[in-house]
Amino acid sequence: MAMMIIVFGILLLTLSVTGYMVYQLRQQPRVLVSRKDTIRLVGSGILAFISDTLGMGSFAVNIALAKILGTFSDEELPAMNNGAQLIPGAIESLFFMQFVEVDLTTLVVLVLGTCIGGLLGGGIVARMGKQTVRLAMMICFTFIICLLASNQLGLLPVGGTAIALYSWKLVMGFFGVMLCGALTSVGIGLFAMVQAVLFVLGVSPLVAFPIMMTAGAMQQPLTTFMFLRHARNMPIKRILWVSFGGCVGVALTLPVFQYLTVSWLHGLLVLILCFNLIAISRTYLQNRLQLPTAAEA
Repeated sequence: MAMMIIVFGILLLTLSVTGYMVYQLRQQPRVLVSRKDTIRLVGSGILAFISDTLGMGSFAVNIALAKILGTFSDEELPAMNNGAQLIPGAIESLFFMQFVEVDLTTLVVLVLGTCIGGLLGGGIVARMGKQTVRLAMMICFTFIICLLASNQLGLLPVGGTAIALYSWKLVMGFFGVMLCGALTSVGIGLFAMVQAVLFVLGVSPLVAFPIMMTAGAMQQPLTTFMFLRHARNMPIKRILWVSFGGCVGVALTLPVFQYLTVSWLHGLLVLILCFNLIAISRTYLQNRLQLPTAAEA
């Protein structure tokens, strides 16, 4: 019954906001998108959501491709990332809830924790300096990478194949993913953090997927709705082309999951965390080097 309520909620939110997007599109002046731009937008969506379905997220890929191809301005990127995620994200969530076995209580508690963290994060994290957050994440990612590497080498028995959390582990998981949800407000990717928290608690990496996807599928429609209400000249037509490509990317990638192993996913998680660590460290060092220059000026 609870699972049906979750599925109904995802479908209701997704279809309602998608319908509102189409309504808003009809209210906008007609915009022509060239065939070349359409190919770029659809191709971007395919690549971004292949990455998203594999648990690496779509935001970073979308932003990188938008800058390379010139499909969106910097001001349009937040609305594009959220709007394009709407339909593909719902498909991912519905698939992983059916394909991957996960305890219902664990799913509901951790999704709730992620959503609460996302809501509270804006106020709490805003009081912290971005450099402080980046430094903390660098330390966390380095620690988790060491745990993963130790497990792969057989030096430390962390990780596992559990599909549920109980007692203190469920409480720790709730607060862990709540922190993950809060940190998304400063641009830290949710997927790698949730996978890492569950890995440390001994949960199978596969179980992270329905939790991540469901949390995103519940949040994205609400975020997109706010953009539609308040953003001026939101490029809805181009966003829908990216979303269409995203649906194709998801459809191409989902069949791969039946061939994945826990060991392969652990290795993939190492790569994801290393990518995040490099990206955050680079931003941290760039900002630190700019501070003395600004002070001298």
